[in-house]
Amino acid sequence: HAYVRARLHAKYGDLVPADGPIPAHLTGNIWAQDWSNIYDLVAPPGSPSTYDLSAILKTRKIDALKMVHYGEGFFTSIGFDPLPKTFWERSLFVKPRDRDVVCHASAWYIDNMDDLRIKMCIDQTAEDFSTIHHELGHDFYAREYNRVQPMIFRDSANDGFHEAVGDTIGLSVTPEYLVKVGLLDKAPDASGDVPLLLRQALDKIAFLPFSLVIDRWRWEVFSGQVPPERYNAAWWELRERYQGVAPPSARGEEF
Repeated sequence: HAYVRARLHAKYGDLVPADGPIPAHLTGNIWAQDWSNIYDLVAPPGSPSTYDLSAILKTRKIDALKMVHYGEGFFTSIGFDPLPKTFWERSLFVKPRDRDVVCHASAWYIDNMDDLRIKMCIDQTAEDFSTIHHELGHDFYAREYNRVQPMIFRDSANDGFHEAVGDTIGLSVTPEYLVKVGLLDKAPDASGDVPLLLRQALDKIAFLPFSLVIDRWRWEVFSGQVPPERYNAAWWELRERYQGVAPPSARGEEF
C-alpha cells in the first residue's frame, strides 16, 4: 500500500496524499479490489520489461472463443472431461450488440447436472484470460459433485470452496504455462521475477482487505450493529481502515 501510494503521489501530486488513504478511483478498478491495471504507473523505474499477455492475444488474433478453449484445455490436460456441446451453444462470450447485459463474469450450472455455462463480455486481455480459467473452475467443480451427490448436496461446502478452486486455477496461468500452450516463446529469466510478483501482488494482495471489508460490513449490517442510516458511512469507514482507500468525493447516505 505504501509503495503504491508513493508511486501514485509521484504521478498525481497532492491528489494522492503522501500518507493516509489512496483515492479509490485511482487504483485502476471500479471497486478498488484489483490494482493490476495500474502496473505501468507503479512499476519500479528501470525495471526489466516482461511479457504482455494482452498484447500477445491481440497480435495473434486470439478471440474470445479461442481464449475459452485455452481455459478448457487446461482442465482437460489434468484429466477432466471436455465441456459439453451445450456449453458452447448457450454461454455468453462477447457483449451483445442488441441489448444491455451484466458483463461481470459469472459461471452457471443451470440444471445442477450437465448444463454448464459462463457469462462474460470477454476482451483480449490478460485479466480476462485468467478470469476465464477462474470461471471454468466453477463449472468443472460443479460437474464433479453433481455427478455423485444427491440433490441436497449439489453445491460446494461453502462459497469459499468454489472461489478457491477457481483462483487456484487462475494462479496456474504462469509464464511456464503460457510457454506450454504456445503463447510465449520462453519464460522470462530471474530478472523478471520482481515485475511478475508485483503484478500478482497488485491483484491478489490488494484483494485480501477488500474481501474482509465486504464480510465485515455484511456481518455488522445483519447483526444490527450498523443501522440503515449508516450503511454508506460504515462501508467507507471499513474501506479506509482495512483497504486504506477513500472515496474520490464526499459520500453521504443518499448514495
